[in-house]
Amino acid sequence: MNKDNPENRLLEEIVKGEEEAFKQLYTMTHKKVFHYLVRLLGNQHIVEDILSQTYVEVWKTAEKFRGESRVITWIIGIARNLAMNELRRNKAPEIELNEEIASQPSQFTDCAGSQRTEILRDALNKLSSNHREVLDLVFLQGMHYDEIAQVMHVPVNTVKTRVFYAKERIKDVFRVMGVEKYDLL
Repeated sequence: MNKDNPENRLLEEIVKGEEEAFKQLYTMTHKKVFHYLVRLLGNQHIVEDILSQTYVEVWKTAEKFRGESRVITWIIGIARNLAMNELRRNKAPEIELNEEIASQPSQFTDCAGSQRTEILRDALNKLSSNHREVLDLVFLQGMHYDEIAQVMHVPVNTVKTRVFYAKERIKDVFRVMGVEKYDLL
């Protein structure tokens, strides 16, 4: 474990039962974990519950951190496992792309910043959970493929394949929505 990293030092203190270190780690990481869970689960009440469960697990299992990844990667992995369990318990059917958006009017020609964000959010919500998650981890969480492989418990080549197909799928979503590249710039 890299002891020069502030998150790693905090985790070592958490193992010793230091509540202040836990509070600091929570402050440093909870926003990233929260936003990841919101994009993965959608329901803020469930997200808050999973976020709480995640940090309870961090507190209880801090000694199990082996230092093979960044601390935030380990925490997001815990959050992902809890979220996947929740999704399995409350499985909602995936929405077919053309079913949901083919009939919606396209009014995206003069987008301001908040409208671009809304377009991106809508497009991401139309992807499968696997595609949405992998794009989130790459582009919004800034993780490397090897870190994503650890979080998702899949080989690195599977991550690469999912990223490729997720990018292709989101292009299709944008096309059906009538969104051009310049609409998002």
